[in-house]
Amino acid sequence: MPVITALYAIMISENEKKQLDRIQYEENTDEIISIAKASANPSFLQECAYSYNWNDGMGLPTTIANNEHCDLGTALTLFWLAGGMSYFLKEIERNEYNNEWADFCEMVVKKPTSNAYPSGQVSFKPNINKLTLYKYKKAGIPSVLYLEVNGASI
Repeated sequence: MPVITALYAIMISENEKKQLDRIQYEENTDEIISIAKASANPSFLQECAYSYNWNDGMGLPTTIANNEHCDLGTALTLFWLAGGMSYFLKEIERNEYNNEWADFCEMVVKKPTSNAYPSGQVSFKPNINKLTLYKYKKAGIPSVLYLEVNGASI
């Protein structure tokens, strides 16, 4: 999976930094979800995605994706962290063991391709090479899923 680069247009507060530390070690997924649900900071939401143990299920990623403050850069971070391109390219098929993940991938692909996420504060840049870029174009992958997003400057 290509490495992704996140660039922040706004800062994360000290309180949010403490919450991120808590997310890394919190075992109660409901507590983590409530923290993300309450956030109005897309940069914080993106950092939650990076800090989350994705083996704990799709509850937090789904909450972030459905947060009204989730912008395009944050949504694309979720897509790439989830391995969504593998699902989109049909390298991994839906099965009885990955239904929650497949549902998440479908949701996160549908929203950016229908312009449901606004361009916002968070930047996103997948670290893909020219060959991969060619492969995605040839496969008809919507460019919104792999092109750089420049967050708004404050």
